[in-house]
Amino acid sequence: MDWARLQMEIDRQLAWMLFWSLIATVISLWVGYELLKAAIKNGINASNLGDRRRSMQAAQPPVAPAGYRWVLVKDDKPGADMRPER
Repeated sequence: MDWARLQMEIDRQLAWMLFWSLIATVISLWVGYELLKAAIKNGINASNLGDRRRSMQAAQPPVAPAGYRWVLVKDDKPGADMRPER
């Protein structure tokens, strides 16, 4: 058997092995990234960290700057201050 041909065949097999190892590594890293992203998102949702801000904003009445008149409120008295009382 020709040693140069054997060496060339070994190099070719090594190149294919490195190519498929690189593909497998990239796919594994991508799957790990997606799993970690989903786990973090699930943890945030389970701990209600994302809902705390929305619930605090919903609990507070809307505040208007001085002199602002609410658009969708029927004006009973002309010139009345339409802001909610605190």
